Amino acid sequence: MIETIKVKNIENDVEWIEFLRNQYNLFFDHRFNSYNDVFKKKIKWHHLMFRPAGTKKIVAVMTGCERIVDGKKTFVSCDGVSYGGFLWKLKSDIITYFEVIKSFKTYLLESGFDQCVIRNPPFRYNNVPNEETDYALIKEGFSVSSISLTNIIDLKEFNFKKISGPKKRSIRKSSSLIEVSILEEELTKKNFTEFYDVLLRNRELKNVKPTHSFEEMIFLKNKLKDEIVLFTARIDNELAAVCVLFRINSDMILNFYLAGDEKFKMNRVSEFLLYKSIEWSKDNGCKYYDIGTSDMNGKLLEGLYAFKKKFMAHGFLRKTYELKIK
Repeated sequence: MIETIKVKNIENDVEWIEFLRNQYNLFFDHRFNSYNDVFKKKIKWHHLMFRPAGTKKIVAVMTGCERIVDGKKTFVSCDGVSYGGFLWKLKSDIITYFEVIKSFKTYLLESGFDQCVIRNPPFRYNNVPNEETDYALIKEGFSVSSISLTNIIDLKEFNFKKISGPKKRSIRKSSSLIEVSILEEELTKKNFTEFYDVLLRNRELKNVKPTHSFEEMIFLKNKLKDEIVLFTARIDNELAAVCVLFRINSDMILNFYLAGDEKFKMNRVSEFLLYKSIEWSKDNGCKYYDIGTSDMNGKLLEGLYAFKKKFMAHGFLRKTYELKIK
């Protein structure tokens, strides 16, 4: 029998920390999650551990939170990060998935939740890629409420020679014009302003705001020096584009921000910076590079999708699951 345990403080919980040591994932790390509390986002957490009753053998963890949606008490996994769901112990099997999900459903019912929303990562993020978790969720009454298409590069297969001809010519041309570097020093308001201004202006052109504020990005980078990588691209010493990578685990890189200054649009600087960040990821031992989604509000952005395909990225589903409890 699996028991579900609510963890009050994952920062100091020895079992949570030890579990992450063996199957690290950035979005389950307190150092990342803590920015939500530091910047008073008022998230009501329900971080959960799952283990066979009477043992200390954790088989899965989940980051979650509680909020009211249309008057209904809703468990969400998870606000404050890109995705949630279960983080499984290495080599878990489908029997364990079923047992954990059944225990989780009991927790939801006993905690008075009316419904549950789980934002799963693509199955490519799994240590052993499979869709057994999806199978178990569906069999236990969850349904897919929405999907999004993200684009992931297999870095083992990525090679400059395999990129489309026009892209290769563009990259060669850019290499003599654009200087790419990594911002490695501790961030301050002074040395990060220029970087964030490029990101902010780029997002304003799309009528959106960056997910993370100026202060939040400084906090996160200084907390997670190795897991968050900041790239800059300059033309004649002027900042032309920026890129932010999240190292989710030892295998997976997520390109969270890629933004160029409109002034340098004709120089294809963002395209060159993307290439250099992919190259860096491969050189630093990563296996997969998630460029991010190619759809918005349920509609495929064909131009964006085509652009990513030219970098040998393949589409994988991000699925959101829902369960009605009452």
